[in-house]
Amino acid sequence: MSQLALSLLLSCALPVDGSDTTPSTPGTSAPSDSSDSSDSSDSSDTGGAPLEFVPGPVITGPCAADVEGLDTSSGDGAFLYSSQGAPHILDVCLLLSEDGIAALEKAPGEDVIADFIFSGHQWRVGVHLKGSTSFRDLSEKAAFKIDFAEWSDGQTLHGVRRLTLNNMIQDPTMAAEHMAYRLYASAGLPAPRHGYARVWVNDEWFGLYGIVETLDAQFMAQTLGDDGQGTLYEGGYSADLFDWAADRFEVQEGDEADISDLEALIEAVEAGNPDGVLALLATHFDAEALLDLWAIEILTTNDDAYATNGNNYLLANPSRAGRWSMLPWGVDQCFQEDEDGDIAVYTALEGRLAEACRDDVECSAALDARIAVMLQLWEDLDIPGQVAVVTKAIESDCRSDPRSEWGDYGCRDQQAAMRLWAAARAEEVSTQLSAGPPQPSP
Repeated sequence: MSQLALSLLLSCALPVDGSDTTPSTPGTSAPSDSSDSSDSSDSSDTGGAPLEFVPGPVITGPCAADVEGLDTSSGDGAFLYSSQGAPHILDVCLLLSEDGIAALEKAPGEDVIADFIFSGHQWRVGVHLKGSTSFRDLSEKAAFKIDFAEWSDGQTLHGVRRLTLNNMIQDPTMAAEHMAYRLYASAGLPAPRHGYARVWVNDEWFGLYGIVETLDAQFMAQTLGDDGQGTLYEGGYSADLFDWAADRFEVQEGDEADISDLEALIEAVEAGNPDGVLALLATHFDAEALLDLWAIEILTTNDDAYATNGNNYLLANPSRAGRWSMLPWGVDQCFQEDEDGDIAVYTALEGRLAEACRDDVECSAALDARIAVMLQLWEDLDIPGQVAVVTKAIESDCRSDPRSEWGDYGCRDQQAAMRLWAAARAEEVSTQLSAGPPQPSP
């Protein structure tokens, strides 16, 4: 019996009163959490100094060995992500007690105590399941949110407080999200970083996961220069900048009782700008960055993004200074032709700001210009070549993923289709830009 499986069995003999919030000796016991599945708002009740990981030869299994050449010195989690070349794949193990599993079955969005093992070290963490249309429970390929400071203020994974492990269940290639975030980063846009991990839960391989940088206060500070006073709102299908939709945004950072900055932005959008849509965007956003975001959504044929579907985005207001950033999220529906064909350059746009821009002559021309710039970036970066490198690096894990809903051949065939699509996309977009917008019928 492996050490991780033995750990789970030992957990059944531990007290289950929820008081065990100190780290066990690495590899010796899974956590016990029958009565404590509180969310992060309750983390201060656990008290105590930050928990320290303990390097341990006692740990066995796939996550026992130190990762060779791992450099965690940056303090910002750079070791988790791959921004160029062939992505590295890390090994991550989670230990959940029987009580923790039962709690997640009952309330999947509430944190339970778990042990997180990585590179021969062990942390006591909070874990809950995530996803909407991609949600799966633990009997399938569950996706996870991990909070290293949930039970002890200040604890991090080499500087990282939270991890998001995406199940990539909606993308048979398991490469689309990775490539999209690479392209955003190369364009200098604020966006999550992305990497890969093989994930084990209680000694069972759950498959290949995407490590996506969590959009939270830490991201706001490191990427957007927030001073701790900023706000972050998650938008979606029914949460856009309309006067009836302010309370439909989900507050990710900031005071839920004070969304006055969001309401002020909506009021400004409702009022418009006498100098046009581009002037409106420039007043409240970095207009060029906003247009670049939408250009990449169109270029990558992301049919579930802000510009194309009014979905999967966040609005950040660093330091509540009124200079907003739009952040992409959930970008797994891209880098492939969908059932309706590729998204055309001049397709009708959906998000309120993007739609207004496309309907405004000046703003529409500016968007076309930024699409052309992003297209040149696509060619300069050799995106088709990068797609080939990334898909080759993850192909074996993708095809053998035991909980994938696409199977061996599904991954193989869709990765091949992705490579063909990437090779043809630049010429398709260039042709459409050269032809210009369709002329109205006489």
